[in-house]
Amino acid sequence: MKKNIFKELALLLGLIVVVAIAARVMARGETLEEYGKKKATEPEASVVASSEASSAEIATSDMSSADVSSFESPGESAIEASSAATEDSSLSASAVSTEPEAPANSPERVTYMDNFYYEPLSDEVIARITGISYVENDNISLEDLRYCSLLYNDFEGNTQTGEMICNKKIAEDVIEIFCELYQNGYQIEKIKLIDEFGGDDTASMEANNTSCFNYRVVDGTTRLSNHAYGLAIDLNPFYNPYITYNNDGTTKVSPEGSRQYEDRTAAFPYKIDENDLAYKLFKEHGFSWGGNWNSVKDYQHFEKK
Repeated sequence: MKKNIFKELALLLGLIVVVAIAARVMARGETLEEYGKKKATEPEASVVASSEASSAEIATSDMSSADVSSFESPGESAIEASSAATEDSSLSASAVSTEPEAPANSPERVTYMDNFYYEPLSDEVIARITGISYVENDNISLEDLRYCSLLYNDFEGNTQTGEMICNKKIAEDVIEIFCELYQNGYQIEKIKLIDEFGGDDTASMEANNTSCFNYRVVDGTTRLSNHAYGLAIDLNPFYNPYITYNNDGTTKVSPEGSRQYEDRTAAFPYKIDENDLAYKLFKEHGFSWGGNWNSVKDYQHFEKK
């Protein structure tokens, strides 16, 4: 009976040993005590791992909601920016294209010096003068005329830009003469198209305006003036009036108010006489002077035939 009990105890101990050895092998050489301690700490590691995972998920979630446009859709932002830039560019191009283009220089423009040139009349100039200084006629065509742009010194000594229309035959003379007058400081009150005075020669003279072309007759006659052909220039007319002599010995002075300048022996500014630079230049270019006429005196007037 005792023998059997010892035998069973021996088997039980052997089984325990075998199980212990197997457990150690499974625990990679750890003792049951060591294995138990390790297992006791595993929940904390799991919590940490779980916490880290949760933090990662939260960060990912935050990134997705806050930065999705910059991380997940850079293409869309670039497209939007490109689209905006294209739209701005299109608007800019549209804005530019709607502005009127500056008129191109005429291929027939002749430039004598900077700011001194002449050219055929542009459509804009033709529109300005038609029905005023120019009317349809059989004597001179628009193609016979030239637009001159030039500089001059006004009565304050300031540089101004003037414009004049003349016959193409004298356009080069006009530009050369007025360029030399300007370079020498010669003073002219104004040089505007007579159209700015409604084509009214009297109004232009009263304003002391220097001008050339105006399709009109000689005052008091039915004969065309050389101004009608663009071949005559009136220079500082208020100080150099047009004087006619009546049979009773009286005179008529045009424009009104300039009678004080009738006496050409008197000294006063802007007087044209044979010592005047303008007189000398116009004579050099083959012009005649109205101050040398006999039946009338036109001290403002230079013409070339």
